[in-house]
Amino acid sequence: MSKKSFCSICQKGRFKTTKRIKTRSKYNPTTTYFQYPNIQWLKLPNRKRIRVCTKCRKRLLKSNFEKLKI
Repeated sequence: MSKKSFCSICQKGRFKTTKRIKTRSKYNPTTTYFQYPNIQWLKLPNRKRIRVCTKCRKRLLKSNFEKLKI
């Protein structure tokens, strides 16, 4: 995992999850894996670039960067 795979605003990062495969009436044990958020670069008005998740990106672009405290 890279050090920059989290959102700079909400700190959302990877989390561990499992797949549940049901056969007949029981669930088989399966391996666990990590799910990662959709992290993208965002250019700020002060010419900085930060990494944010798409949820924060939508929120910031709708509010025109008014609520950003970075």
